[in-house]
Amino acid sequence: MSRRGTVAAAIGGFVVAVALVVAATGPSVPVLSRPVTTVTFSEIPTTTVQPSTPPPSPITSWKDITPSTPSPLWGLLVQVVIALVAIGVLAVLAQVVIAVLRRPKVLRHEEPVFEAPDVPEELLAGARAGIDLLLSGEPRNAIVAAWLSLETAAAATGLPRDPAETSTEYTARVIGTWAVDRDRLADLAALYREARFSVHDLGEDHRDRAVADLRVLHSDLERVAAAGTGAAPEGADGGR
Repeated sequence: MSRRGTVAAAIGGFVVAVALVVAATGPSVPVLSRPVTTVTFSEIPTTTVQPSTPPPSPITSWKDITPSTPSPLWGLLVQVVIALVAIGVLAVLAQVVIAVLRRPKVLRHEEPVFEAPDVPEELLAGARAGIDLLLSGEPRNAIVAAWLSLETAAAATGLPRDPAETSTEYTARVIGTWAVDRDRLADLAALYREARFSVHDLGEDHRDRAVADLRVLHSDLERVAAAGTGAAPEGADGGR
């Protein structure tokens, strides 16, 4: 090592030695530590608050409870509800009185005599054709065909039909316009409905009933037509 290097090394060693001596004689300093914050709390003075009013005495019975005064708004609301109910009752009573006063008065009078028109030839022909249809074929089919012949004849009379009526009701009403046996007419219509809508068998007894009914009706219609008026002759009973 050269002389210059030896001098530099000696100087460096001297500086290190001085630093070690200073560090050994000085106060110790922690290498890693958190900063310490010192907080000083001051004592809060306590004060005693004296109540301005004495505390209420405890309730020992129901008599000690003082009822609260109701709000004026609540009383007003009750009065309004009562007034509305009274107005509604009066309105209903007024409507009843008005309806009674406006009810039309029924005047009793004698019913005018109804004079039926002459029996149309179409209806007589339909009854005759129905008897012929009843005498052939199966009883069910024969009864249905005979009544349908009457329905066609009734429609040919031109009498108006009520939209609420069925074709069976219309036919019975048209034939019943004249003095005919109403019981026979009702029985024939019942046989038609049974033949048209039932599922059980119909026998010859059903056919015989239908033939007897239609023959009586045809005879009644011929009698009325021969008299020249729709009314029954004196002494005849149209509802036998």
